[in-house]
Amino acid sequence: MSKDQQEEVSTQTQVGKPRRTNSSRFNADEEGKRRATLLKRVHVVRTRGERIQVSFDAKGQPIGKEGDELQSWIGVLAREHIPIWIADFRSADLEPRKEQVWLEVVTSFTVDESHKKQVLKSCGESAKCFRYDLYQAFVRDHIDDESVWQRPAKVVNNYPTISQDDWERFITYRRTGDFKRLSDQGIERRKNSKYGSTTGRDGYRKRDQEIFEKTGSYADRHVIWRDTRIKPDGEYKNPSIKIIGDQIVSPRILFQIKSKIVSIMFMG
Repeated sequence: MSKDQQEEVSTQTQVGKPRRTNSSRFNADEEGKRRATLLKRVHVVRTRGERIQVSFDAKGQPIGKEGDELQSWIGVLAREHIPIWIADFRSADLEPRKEQVWLEVVTSFTVDESHKKQVLKSCGESAKCFRYDLYQAFVRDHIDDESVWQRPAKVVNNYPTISQDDWERFITYRRTGDFKRLSDQGIERRKNSKYGSTTGRDGYRKRDQEIFEKTGSYADRHVIWRDTRIKPDGEYKNPSIKIIGDQIVSPRILFQIKSKIVSIMFMG
């Protein structure tokens, strides 16, 4: 079992990844419409011999509407170019596909070579989240049924690049004992998690941009960590987070907790 395979299963239950769904909530039709709209815009720009101008902040994060479109485009490319049965994004077999993703990105958006590593990292994360969505929506509750081997109609209609062979290889791994064991471990970690954020996987980036637009400067990571764990009503998610959040507000003891915040961020 590779490190990426373990990370895939464990991160499926961490806050910040797509929430648990089922087939009735997996709105592939709506996603297909968004995809079509983005594809149309990209096509129009390409036809003109132009590229969508993307701005990046001082941290190298894409910003604004165009930055969001870039992130969405990377997600589209991940679903179309990265096979759903690939669990290890570092596999050498994926190199040609990664290069194709990068070519598609720079053909449509102004992205410097220095951002290539981050773009491909985002592609890997998008592919992982897509596999999670597919599993939760169409496989988890039917894992032992023979019908699970047949591609669902929504997958056939909205993701034509997923062949029947791709689907069967995807199911094969999900039915292994290794996957079930790691999945159960991830679920248990989720139950014990005290520090989950209230945002999606782009939450840190979005919050960072909001703070910059209001103040003209970027907040430290520990401040972002605190702000993404405050509910809309202004209250912290739980008492454990409030203890740390109140300490962050106090400059006198801020230095003492920075290292703790960093470690917690990686623990979820």
